[in-house]
Amino acid sequence: MRQTTIRRRRFISASGPFLIHAGHGRAYADPAPPSVEIVASATLGQAASPSFQAEAFNMVGVFDIDWLLDPRFTRLLDNLAASPGAFGAVRFFGALNSGEKENVFPKSSGTVWRSPDEPIDFSVTMRALEALVTRRLIPFVGLTFFPSAVSPTPIQPPASFDNWQKMVQVFLDQSVQRFGAAEVGRWWLEVWNEPNMPPFWGGSFDQYLDLYRATSEAVQRSGYAVRIGGPVVAYMPDEGAGLVERFLDFLHREPAVKCDFISLHRKGIWTNQEAQPDLERSVAAARRTAQAALRIDAGRFRGMPIINNEADMKVAFNTPYESRMTEQFASWLMAQTIAYDQLNEAFDNAGFRFWAASDNANQQLIQEPFDGRRSIMTRLDGADDLAKVPVYGFYELLRLLQREHGTVQSQASTYPQSDLYHLATTSPEAVAAVFTLYPGDSAPDPAGRQVQFLLRDVPWKRVNIARFCIDARLSNAYTAAGRTMPVRTVDADMARRIRMAQELGVLEPIRRNVALPQGELRESFHLAGFATVLVWVTPFQTTPLGTPQWLQAETVGSNVVLRWTPNSEPWFYSYELQRHSPEPDTPLLSPMPLRAAAWVDRPLPGRHVYQLCAVSASGIRSETVMSQEVVVSP
Repeated sequence: MRQTTIRRRRFISASGPFLIHAGHGRAYADPAPPSVEIVASATLGQAASPSFQAEAFNMVGVFDIDWLLDPRFTRLLDNLAASPGAFGAVRFFGALNSGEKENVFPKSSGTVWRSPDEPIDFSVTMRALEALVTRRLIPFVGLTFFPSAVSPTPIQPPASFDNWQKMVQVFLDQSVQRFGAAEVGRWWLEVWNEPNMPPFWGGSFDQYLDLYRATSEAVQRSGYAVRIGGPVVAYMPDEGAGLVERFLDFLHREPAVKCDFISLHRKGIWTNQEAQPDLERSVAAARRTAQAALRIDAGRFRGMPIINNEADMKVAFNTPYESRMTEQFASWLMAQTIAYDQLNEAFDNAGFRFWAASDNANQQLIQEPFDGRRSIMTRLDGADDLAKVPVYGFYELLRLLQREHGTVQSQASTYPQSDLYHLATTSPEAVAAVFTLYPGDSAPDPAGRQVQFLLRDVPWKRVNIARFCIDARLSNAYTAAGRTMPVRTVDADMARRIRMAQELGVLEPIRRNVALPQGELRESFHLAGFATVLVWVTPFQTTPLGTPQWLQAETVGSNVVLRWTPNSEPWFYSYELQRHSPEPDTPLLSPMPLRAAAWVDRPLPGRHVYQLCAVSASGIRSETVMSQEVVVSP
């Protein structure tokens, strides 16, 4: 196989640097897919590069804070907490006008502050924040919308921002009193949402700048060390760049105004003229924002995060869109992660860090199973009986990526020269290399790619190798449900198939205790369009895992909901879950691997006890624990 000219990078990790180069094989005249060779080497070196930050990509979004207290969101948040490291933050609106649930646009002034003569009541907001903090999820707080004591409508800016500033002060006081200054200092406070879109803002952009200035003053007077940012504009093709630059210029002219991050929304499709989700639109918006920041005030904006926190494939989260149900959404987010990670390197001298997230946890919108509305889980029987759609697996893959990394740079084999995205990461505990094939604005090549991956100078003599995959077959509940949108009826048998298919799957069973006498590992796999594969290599070791402890084993309707304390060891691979009951038992109730510390079972009526243990990548099992007895009525 011929290899093209390459450029190499070296970087430092705790276990040494990681060298990456890649080449592109010849084109085939027959139907065989084009072949791509990627070679990686883990050796010692001196140069450093920006680290890979999974927390820049593991945030999900919810429209209204009030939904966080709804039973279907309790189940959703429990799922997020069951995979530590997969999910880091939850972004939401309505913290300042909570009290009434809203689905898509702000219509209600809420119950926080009905009249200037009444006390401010943030009880609902605080309870919703607690639902996140107790699950170790960081709140990304949209400081929205106006209660009646501030403005007659939730989106119309008032003549004076005095009451707004008073409310912001009370919100910060109560948050610090409830959660502590250190915890609130981890949060992100975003001033408003899309102040260039009439459904969210009834004033001019100059009035938005007035709001931002007033918010900055209130935050600084409070004395708390918190992060605030904006302008969170809808980055439309005709005005997005201009509005971001107006905000940057505003900060340049008023250096006393506090700003800790720049945020925007650039989706793959904003207008009817943008027919297909194009990742380059999102990447170009982030790049152009960084370039504008350097041009306007390089010193002021140095090191500032640039966050596209609605970097979705398509606008209109309440409009059904089948690609949200398929493996394409996971590939979109992984390709975007890799592209934004490369921006970190391109702008490393300025210290910029690029973040991307999806507004994709809007569980309140789901009306039928797999109905194409934007959420990482769908409903099955009832509103709070949830199953994961393939994009959920993207976050599970993030959990496996390591802190230090190298990137492929070649003429033709990988992004930005092709639609094959690749990222290799390393640490003393593991090496993880991820690959996804995301076409631009054209249909994917039916042949896909054949990837030849060579990992050299592996520091461990014996290793474990797992190849996780999200494609049309694996990690795909939508395929298990028949790949039809929506699914009108989900019976008990289909629900079981969906639950078995929803978890992050592997191309073949994990290989354990594999000898690498020469320190080289060769892998070959086919990558179809919108498929994602992550190769995870860990040292073989006999260190046991911590023993899980039961959190919940109870009947909910016809289901038994099971939750336990999650394992967070870097060598954790799977849970093994069994049921003991009068009916014949299968060897394992759950798929292998089961990465999340949660499961929903639908057994026959009777008395049931569940047995659980955790399994390491090397196959070492923790101690076994038994649940309390659960009774399922006829």
